[in-house]
Formats: sequence, C-alpha cells, structure tokens
Amino acid sequence: MVKNVDLNLFAGARSLAIAAILSAAAMGSALSAETLTLSGGSPGGGYLKAAAAFAEYIKKDIPGTSTTVIPGGGWTNIERLDPASKLADVAVLENALAAMAFRGTGPTKKKYDFRMLASFRGPSIAQAVTTVDSGFTSFEQIRDGKLPVRIATFERAQLSSHQVLDILDAYGLSAKGIESWGGKVVHTSQGEGLRMLMDGIADMWFTGSSLFPHHGYIELGTKKAFRLLPISREVAEKVGAKYGQEVMEVPAGLYKDNNGSNDAYVSPVTIVTFGVRSGLSDDLVYKMTKALANHKEELYRVHKQNRFYKPEVAWKNIGNVPLHPGAEKYYKEMGYMP
Repeated sequence: MVKNVDLNLFAGARSLAIAAILSAAAMGSALSAETLTLSGGSPGGGYLKAAAAFAEYIKKDIPGTSTTVIPGGGWTNIERLDPASKLADVAVLENALAAMAFRGTGPTKKKYDFRMLASFRGPSIAQAVTTVDSGFTSFEQIRDGKLPVRIATFERAQLSSHQVLDILDAYGLSAKGIESWGGKVVHTSQGEGLRMLMDGIADMWFTGSSLFPHHGYIELGTKKAFRLLPISREVAEKVGAKYGQEVMEVPAGLYKDNNGSNDAYVSPVTIVTFGVRSGLSDDLVYKMTKALANHKEELYRVHKQNRFYKPEVAWKNIGNVPLHPGAEKYYKEMGYMP
C-alpha cells in the first residue's frame, strides 16, 4: 500500500533545496570575482591619481571586479608586487626602477618577479640647472678644472639622485672627488634645492628625471638667468643602458622664454608604467589592458603627461621587463606588436 505523501512538506523541502543551490552558486560567484589592489604614489600626486583612474576603468569594463587603491611609490611598489607579499596586483613603476628590480641591481640586490602592462606617462629627462653667474658651462669644465662645484640633488632614496650620481661618475666626477676639490653633493628636496640655487648656497640643481619645461625652473628664471649643462650621447647611453632606458634628443632652447638657455643634448628618458603581479591570469590582464585603451581619453584628462600613453606603443619603454602574456596578447591581437 502506498502511503499518502504530505505535499506541503515536499514543497518545503524542494524550496530549501533550491535555496541551497542558489546560495552555493552565489558563494561560488563571489569567490570567483576578482579583487584587485592598485598601488599608486604619494597622496594627491599624479601617480596615485593615475592608479585611481585605472581602477575605475577596470571596474567599468570587467563586471564583478572590485578594486582598492592605496598610496605607495618607489621601491615600495616593487616590494608589493613580489609574489611573496601579494600586497598589490597593479603598481605604478618608473621604467628605470623596474629594470633595476627585475635585474637584481637595485638597493636590495634581489631579483623581483613581476610583469608589465603598459607605459603611460612621460617623458622625464635629466636636467642640470645652474645660474649663469656661477660660471659653470659644462661637466668637462668642472672635471678638467677640478672646480669646487656645489650640487644639490634629490634625497638619497630617490631613483633620480642615483641617476645623477651615475651621470657624474660617467664624466669622472665622483662625489668624493668633488668634495676633495672643495665642492659637495647635497641630497635634499627639489624645493629646498632650488631655494639654495636662488640664494647662492648651491651652484647647481641636478635631477636625473624631471618634466620639461619644469615650472620650478621657470620660477627660477624670474629671479636669475640660468642654463642647463649639456649631457653627451656617450654618457646618456651608458647611464640609460644601466637603467633599461631609451635616450632622447633634448631640443635647444627649452626655457628661451623664461630667462634660461640650453644647447641641444641627449638624456636618458624616464617613463612611468603600470606593472602587474606575475600570477594574475592572462585573461584578466588582457581585459585590464583593453580597459586602459578603451578609456585613454579619460586618462589624458587626469594629467597632461598621461598623453604619452598610446596603445599602439604602450608595450615599449617598459624598462626591459617582460610584458605580462595577457597584455602581450592584447597588443598582438590589435596589430600593435609584431
């Protein structure tokens, strides 16, 4: 004999089963959703703004992806991309710093494992700014005459100051040698360095990478006539090779309307890039690379230097660090890479 079945109990059990299946599916979807951390630069700075903008493009174009943007910069961003830390999935990196980290020639002497997505901001160049009344006209003049030049540059931790020291060394101008002639190399902030130049406490403000024309040097020109010391191609290429950088011809007369002068010279070029954690999936990085290209006009509005970004050539100037396979797939698929 078949017993009567309580249809209400059956319906209730069926509902619970369906609810459990839906809950499990939702949990699986949540677990599969991507959560990305992007490490930028100092608060309020252009690097952090670029990272925040990229985060928005990713969320718009890759449904279900959430992002967190954190301040960072410099070697901190390298450390955060390291597989051992996994503190960031995307980071803003200067091409020279990236090359040092990947080769193991940076301050830690460790080789870091990360990949590149795109170059997007630049270019910045070496600029050795000296007042006309100082009488200095070339690095060769300083070296050959063993002149007691007082050079101000960025803090020791800054990549730019290492580039400066390498340029000086390539001319045979070591910091110790300069000090033995009665000169000195002072590590300080840009604002303080330019103040020292204006007040006659320093003879030169030297940066391994800065924008051009630079507003700080334009302001200097309102008080004193100044010049940029030229850098030879041989020296520029030697230093550029160390940092995985291209070199560029700097045109004469960058500051001709601002009481400044310079002959044409050659400089290593610092370009800002987006690096990514090597463990990210190819599909995700492909979509991220595409999202950046889709929103390039918006990126340009974040900062004028971001107009350097062109999807067609964004795979170049990345500091001799390999592209992530997902990014490479996008550039090749679009016909940008051979």
